[in-house]
Amino acid sequence: MFRRVPLLVLRVVLGVGLTAAGCGGGDGGGGGDATPNPTIPGAPTIEVLAESFSYSPDPIDVVAGDFNVALTSEDQFHDFVIEDVDGLVEASSGDTEEAGFTIDEAGEYTFYCSVPGHRSQGMEGILIVE
Repeated sequence: MFRRVPLLVLRVVLGVGLTAAGCGGGDGGGGGDATPNPTIPGAPTIEVLAESFSYSPDPIDVVAGDFNVALTSEDQFHDFVIEDVDGLVEASSGDTEEAGFTIDEAGEYTFYCSVPGHRSQGMEGILIVE
Protein backbone atom coordinates (compact mmCIF):
# COMPACT_ATOMS: atom_id res chain seq x y z
CA MET A 1 0.00 0.00 0.00
CA PHE A 2 2.86 2.38 0.75
CA ARG A 3 4.10 2.04 -2.87
CA ARG A 4 0.68 3.01 -4.27
CA VAL A 5 0.61 6.42 -2.67
CA PRO A 6 3.76 7.69 -4.42
CA LEU A 7 2.56 6.18 -7.71
CA LEU A 8 -0.82 7.91 -7.36
CA VAL A 9 0.91 11.21 -6.53
CA LEU A 10 3.19 10.79 -9.57
CA ARG A 11 0.18 10.17 -11.83
CA VAL A 12 -1.60 13.28 -10.54
CA VAL A 13 1.51 15.45 -10.91
CA LEU A 14 2.18 14.19 -14.44
CA GLY A 15 -1.47 14.63 -15.42
CA VAL A 16 -1.54 18.23 -14.22
CA GLY A 17 1.78 18.99 -15.94
CA LEU A 18 0.66 17.53 -19.27
CA THR A 19 -2.67 19.34 -19.10
CA ALA A 20 -0.96 22.66 -18.42
CA ALA A 21 1.53 22.07 -21.26
CA GLY A 22 -1.35 21.61 -23.71
CA CYS A 23 -2.88 24.97 -22.86
CA GLY A 24 -0.12 27.20 -24.25
CA GLY A 25 -0.27 29.28 -27.42
CA GLY A 26 2.08 26.80 -29.09
CA ASP A 27 2.26 26.30 -32.82
CA GLY A 28 4.73 29.14 -33.27
CA GLY A 29 2.34 31.47 -31.50
CA GLY A 30 2.56 34.61 -29.51
CA GLY A 31 -1.11 34.43 -28.78
CA GLY A 32 -0.57 32.23 -25.75
CA ASP A 33 0.63 35.23 -23.72
CA ALA A 34 -1.49 37.86 -25.46
CA THR A 35 -4.76 39.28 -24.22
CA PRO A 36 -7.74 40.47 -26.26
CA ASN A 37 -7.42 44.08 -27.33
CA PRO A 38 -10.21 46.62 -26.79
CA THR A 39 -11.77 48.05 -29.95
CA ILE A 40 -10.58 51.43 -31.19
CA PRO A 41 -13.48 53.90 -31.53
CA GLY A 42 -13.70 55.46 -34.99
CA ALA A 43 -11.22 53.04 -36.58
CA PRO A 44 -12.26 51.07 -39.68
CA THR A 45 -13.39 47.48 -39.06
CA ILE A 46 -12.17 44.52 -41.10
CA GLU A 47 -14.55 41.52 -41.06
CA VAL A 48 -12.73 38.17 -40.92
CA LEU A 49 -14.32 34.72 -41.11
CA ALA A 50 -12.54 31.79 -39.44
CA GLU A 51 -13.54 28.23 -40.35
CA SER A 52 -12.13 24.88 -41.39
CA PHE A 53 -8.58 25.99 -40.56
CA SER A 54 -8.66 28.99 -42.87
CA TYR A 55 -9.43 32.70 -42.83
CA SER A 56 -11.39 34.77 -45.30
CA PRO A 57 -10.41 37.17 -46.73
CA ASP A 58 -6.78 36.34 -47.29
CA PRO A 59 -4.83 38.50 -47.92
CA ILE A 60 -6.24 41.40 -45.91
CA ASP A 61 -5.41 44.98 -46.93
CA VAL A 62 -5.40 47.82 -44.36
CA VAL A 63 -4.13 51.37 -44.16
CA ALA A 64 -1.36 51.99 -41.60
CA GLY A 65 -2.65 53.15 -38.24
CA ASP A 66 -5.60 51.94 -36.19
CA PHE A 67 -8.10 49.30 -37.28
CA ASN A 68 -10.49 46.81 -35.69
CA VAL A 69 -10.89 43.15 -36.59
CA ALA A 70 -14.35 41.58 -36.26
CA LEU A 71 -13.63 37.84 -36.09
CA THR A 72 -16.50 35.43 -36.73
CA SER A 73 -15.89 31.75 -35.99
CA GLU A 74 -18.11 29.37 -37.90
CA ASP A 75 -17.07 26.01 -36.46
CA GLN A 76 -15.02 26.11 -33.22
CA PHE A 77 -12.90 28.37 -31.03
CA HIS A 78 -10.39 30.36 -33.09
CA ASP A 79 -8.30 33.44 -32.53
CA PHE A 80 -6.56 36.01 -34.72
CA VAL A 81 -2.99 36.97 -33.85
CA ILE A 82 -0.72 39.22 -35.92
CA GLU A 83 2.93 38.20 -35.74
CA ASP A 84 5.07 40.75 -33.86
CA VAL A 85 1.99 42.84 -32.93
CA ASP A 86 0.55 42.87 -29.40
CA GLY A 87 -2.89 41.47 -28.70
CA LEU A 88 -5.44 39.25 -30.36
CA VAL A 89 -9.14 38.70 -30.92
CA GLU A 90 -10.86 35.42 -29.98
CA ALA A 91 -14.24 33.98 -30.97
CA SER A 92 -16.11 30.82 -30.02
CA SER A 93 -18.17 28.82 -32.50
CA GLY A 94 -21.00 30.94 -33.89
CA ASP A 95 -19.76 34.14 -32.23
CA THR A 96 -18.31 37.39 -33.55
CA GLU A 97 -15.84 39.32 -31.39
CA GLU A 98 -13.97 42.55 -32.12
CA ALA A 99 -10.56 43.87 -31.12
CA GLY A 100 -8.41 46.81 -32.14
CA PHE A 101 -4.89 46.84 -33.53
CA THR A 102 -2.37 49.55 -34.40
CA ILE A 103 0.31 49.06 -37.04
CA ASP A 104 2.14 52.21 -38.13
CA GLU A 105 4.71 50.64 -40.45
CA ALA A 106 3.78 49.60 -43.97
CA GLY A 107 4.65 46.05 -44.92
CA GLU A 108 3.42 42.47 -44.93
CA TYR A 109 2.56 40.80 -41.65
CA THR A 110 1.58 37.21 -41.00
CA PHE A 111 -1.62 36.57 -39.06
CA TYR A 112 -2.54 33.17 -37.66
CA CYS A 113 -4.62 31.15 -35.20
CA SER A 114 -2.60 30.35 -32.07
CA VAL A 115 -4.89 27.49 -30.97
CA PRO A 116 -2.59 24.43 -30.81
CA GLY A 117 -2.55 22.60 -34.14
CA HIS A 118 -4.52 25.19 -36.14
CA ARG A 119 -1.60 27.09 -37.66
CA SER A 120 0.14 23.87 -38.67
CA GLN A 121 -3.05 22.91 -40.55
CA GLY A 122 -2.77 26.08 -42.61
CA MET A 123 -4.66 28.62 -40.52
CA GLU A 124 -2.60 31.68 -41.35
CA GLY A 125 -2.62 34.50 -43.86
CA ILE A 126 -1.05 37.79 -44.93
CA LEU A 127 -1.98 41.27 -43.71
CA ILE A 128 -0.83 43.96 -46.13
CA VAL A 129 -0.38 47.36 -44.46
CA GLU A 130 -0.12 50.30 -46.86
